[in-house]
Amino acid sequence: MPPFDVSDRPPTWDQDEADWLIGKYALVGITYLESDGVTEKGNAQYHGRVVSADREKGIAIACEGKWAGHTMGLPPVLNTFRFAKPGKYELYSTGEVISDPDVLATWSITAAPKAS
Repeated sequence: MPPFDVSDRPPTWDQDEADWLIGKYALVGITYLESDGVTEKGNAQYHGRVVSADREKGIAIACEGKWAGHTMGLPPVLNTFRFAKPGKYELYSTGEVISDPDVLATWSITAAPKAS
C-alpha cells in the first residue's frame, strides 16, 4: 500500500484492499499535537490484529501487549497503512519489542483550538 498522501480529496475506499487488511498485524503510532498543529503533547504506540475494516465504522484493531483487551478504532482511511519492513520494532512508549509486523500506520491528532 502507498504511504499516506495528504490532499483535499476525501480518501477513497477500496473494499478489496480493506478485506486484505483484515487479519494483518499492525503497528500504529499516534502523535498528539497542540491546537497549533506543531507542538507535540505526547505520543502513543499500539499493536495488534486488524479485526474489521468498514467504510462506515472505520478500522478496528484488537490490541495486544500493554493494551491487550482493548480495541482501537481508526477512521476508514486505508492509505495510512503501509507495508512494514521485516525486523524488530521497539516501542519507545512501552518498551515492548514487536517482530515482523505486517503493516505500519501513523496518525497525528490535533487538539481543538481553545475557546477565548
